[in-house]
Amino acid sequence: MTLIVKGTALLIILKLLIMGNIVLFALVGLAVYGMLISMWNDRQENKRIKKDLEQRQALASQQVVPDQSQPLQLKTRDLFIDTLTKIGCQYQLGEGEDNRIFFAYQGEQFFADTTNEIMYVHIWDTYWGHVELYDIDEVSRLRKAINTSNLNTAVSTVYTMDEAGSNIDVHSKATIPFISAMPNIEEYLKVELNDFFRAHQYVGSEMHKLREQEEKLK
Repeated sequence: MTLIVKGTALLIILKLLIMGNIVLFALVGLAVYGMLISMWNDRQENKRIKKDLEQRQALASQQVVPDQSQPLQLKTRDLFIDTLTKIGCQYQLGEGEDNRIFFAYQGEQFFADTTNEIMYVHIWDTYWGHVELYDIDEVSRLRKAINTSNLNTAVSTVYTMDEAGSNIDVHSKATIPFISAMPNIEEYLKVELNDFFRAHQYVGSEMHKLREQEEKLK
């Protein structure tokens, strides 16, 4: 009987030891699993940080760095003034908020309206021609000549009446794109300015033709 009791006690002790080991193993397993999860999360976070850093570096490398070998890209107004200087034109800037640029080219007085916020320059050649307001025949010829000129030249020509001075005055205007990307921009500006002189010649030539035609009809 005593042996049976002792054997039973032993079995109970072994079961308790086995159960204790299982619990211990379970606790250790949970701890190891927690460590593995934590390590995996840390690894993923490191990957995310590394990827974010690489993206930032890639973006930084894509930033536009001024090419020191290339000339500075000037904006419209500054570019126009710079080009005037390069083609030998003397100029004067308007005072205060006046954006006008007054300049001389081949003896003719011009002015330009432009800013650095737009890509165009408005150029005016004013009061380059006159006829007497009360010379009806000459006024008629001027109107016809201006209409013909506007159909055949690059600039637009108009006239205004100065009743106080008893004159009709003639003016021409051109609006041209003006940006740094244009090749040979100095030559480009010269061509545009020379178109004003073509308008002068065209209007004068047309008026002369009209006078000759009228003389033949008399």
